Amino acid sequence: MDLSVIQYPKLDEIKSALFIQPHPDDNEIGAGGTMAKLVKAGIPVYGLTVTEGRGGSNIYPPEKLAEIRKIEASNAMDILGVINLGCLGYHDNNPIIHEKLVKEIVKIIRQIKPEAIFTVDAHLENEMHPVHLQVGKAVEEAFLRSGQAYYPFDEHCCHEDAFSPKIIGFYFTSKDNTIVDITDVYSLKKEAIMAHKSQIDETTMALYEELFQAISADQKGRIVERLKLLKTIHTHCFALPDFLKQQLK
Repeated sequence: MDLSVIQYPKLDEIKSALFIQPHPDDNEIGAGGTMAKLVKAGIPVYGLTVTEGRGGSNIYPPEKLAEIRKIEASNAMDILGVINLGCLGYHDNNPIIHEKLVKEIVKIIRQIKPEAIFTVDAHLENEMHPVHLQVGKAVEEAFLRSGQAYYPFDEHCCHEDAFSPKIIGFYFTSKDNTIVDITDVYSLKKEAIMAHKSQIDETTMALYEELFQAISADQKGRIVERLKLLKTIHTHCFALPDFLKQQLK
């Protein structure tokens, strides 16, 4: 049986990538090693932040924290060699409206034309953070809409820059189909996470390291990130029995 049409994509197929994070630091925690590996391979990697992360401190007032985290996000991306596209500026007083966010993400996809886009998995069991759920779903729809020339439909015009990424990837997922060995760039991932000083101290970093070790426990001493990578064919009206899923891994 030829399964090539429905085969999950491979990381080495990616020639450019856009990582879209709900908060400053999500990309580094969830996929910092993958980002560093792609950059190391000479691939342009972009980072986009959706919210300012104003609610992440009991010390700094929200407005001050937003300023701090913008700088921290920039520093973290510099460490990894990621091109920083900035922050879309969402926060509690500027709440996410799904349709508006989809349009903004589509516009950015069309501008930089990444072969792959990455974000959090909105279908993670027990995920309760509303921003993760909202951003994950918005990125999913943007992945489908960006190649539709007449989207946004309310503009009633053809967008000649319409572009469809070939791959969508998810971190913070429990349905991984791709294991990325990040052992050689693990120190960069840790350094980038620690750049978020308002959020991460030595104790918190130690807890993250325990988690990274735990999810890598079956990898013979290597440190890995676990991702879910999908092609367009997997993202609409697509269902496979379990025996076929095992053959695709």
